[in-house]
Amino acid sequence: MELNADFGVEVDEGRLSLVLESAGGRTAGADRPRNDQYVPVLRLLLERLRERDAVLLSALVASARVSGLSEDERTLVRGPLKLTGVTDVEQLRLEITSAQGRVGLPPGARKEGNNRKRIRLRLEVPGYNLEDATRLAVDLVDPRTEPVDQLASSRELPTAKELLDALTGVEILTATGSPNTVLEVHGNVARVQTERSPGGRPVEISEVQRGLDKLAEHRSVRVTVDELGHRSAFVGAVLATLPGARFGGPPAEVILREPTGDEVTGDLHFGELDAVTSVKVRTEQKKLRKLLAGGAAFAECALCGDRYPIDFLIAAHIKKRAVCTDQERRDLSHVAMLACSFGCDTLYESGWITVDENGLVQTRPANTLSEGHFRTRIVHLNGRICVAHTASSETYFAWHRANVFVSSGMS
Repeated sequence: MELNADFGVEVDEGRLSLVLESAGGRTAGADRPRNDQYVPVLRLLLERLRERDAVLLSALVASARVSGLSEDERTLVRGPLKLTGVTDVEQLRLEITSAQGRVGLPPGARKEGNNRKRIRLRLEVPGYNLEDATRLAVDLVDPRTEPVDQLASSRELPTAKELLDALTGVEILTATGSPNTVLEVHGNVARVQTERSPGGRPVEISEVQRGLDKLAEHRSVRVTVDELGHRSAFVGAVLATLPGARFGGPPAEVILREPTGDEVTGDLHFGELDAVTSVKVRTEQKKLRKLLAGGAAFAECALCGDRYPIDFLIAAHIKKRAVCTDQERRDLSHVAMLACSFGCDTLYESGWITVDENGLVQTRPANTLSEGHFRTRIVHLNGRICVAHTASSETYFAWHRANVFVSSGMS
């Protein structure tokens, strides 16, 4: 699963490890800096790991530039640390990022280095074994087990807390165009900056939750004090950030409806994870899967060809989203495919398999692998027809072959 910043879950030193890729400048063909939402994504991942009672065993820098240093020299946080006991996730996030600046610097260096490096979090997560790395990655992107309000959950909306956390630091507009910014969320209160209150004023999270519940139940809600409370303008602005939501009127109201396939592919932000759209990630996977599957409850994995219930298929980007242009991100019918969560998605993402110009799955040489399920899987996939390969998607597969596929030659 790709977020901007990109992350993955793998097995390292006999442990599940979450690897968050580094942030940096723009790459060729990209319309935004690489992984420019590194900080909010790290905070979001730590929160979701805490919700799963995860234990942080260690956090360390994992970039190639400092690979020659000992693990002790690269360590940022020493565990074990039970995340359920962490009351301030932002403080933990700050500890992880701020410590990176000194890693790899010569003794006596005055200026600290980059604090958005590639990092590895070694974890113990109840309910997840070593073979569940892919499932953990999917669940961190698509948190199906979050304790959300019943009404909001029935319509796949985030909770008010989740929504406000994701909007922290982002300017949103009210129905009249006035800017509001969530400065911080603490306990049951969000501190909100407006033009009249640059230092921020408190808003009860429960006010936003009531607005969410009304919107979930009625599919529209008027932006009035009677409907949304005395901070109705701000609550309306928050509700309007939801996928499928928009302002209507007059009188001003927020209207929620399921986006059509054309609207999904035309959404510039669909498929990205920045501080606003991170709250959409739960519904994004489902909507993109639905788009690719044509609304069917079962569909084929584009790589292995096996049919699965839609919940076991991942909407995988053929070309990494982080390096896609806006136009490519909107080309969802061709830049994405369905890949099963039973190995194909991870094999493709990690470069073990690719698709050649003729639409056939190519793999790394199987003769270098010992007998077992993994080798059998590779042999099974090699030479299969990829149903997602077309003349329109070939350019994306070509990018994958050139940039991700890790083989000295096609096998």
